[in-house]
Amino acid sequence: MSISRKLVVIGKVKKENFYCAVCNFPLITKKDFDSNEVYECCNECFLQFAESRRKEWKNGWRPNKTDVRSYISIRRKLYKKNSKEK
Repeated sequence: MSISRKLVVIGKVKKENFYCAVCNFPLITKKDFDSNEVYECCNECFLQFAESRRKEWKNGWRPNKTDVRSYISIRRKLYKKNSKEK
């Protein structure tokens, strides 16, 4: 007797991203994954860059690299500060 192991996929298979396309921080919260699904970025980047430019964002606008690097630097400092306080 032989056993056949076949995997049958019904419906669309969606590739999940686990890192933000803008800042490269990992997606952690449900809000991160929700923002990533609609805006292709984490919730923090959505709030910082996309929320006030929703129409432009949907049309392909993205922040320049200098602004993103500056934002990442600030986020890292905040994380370090918060981790030291605990």
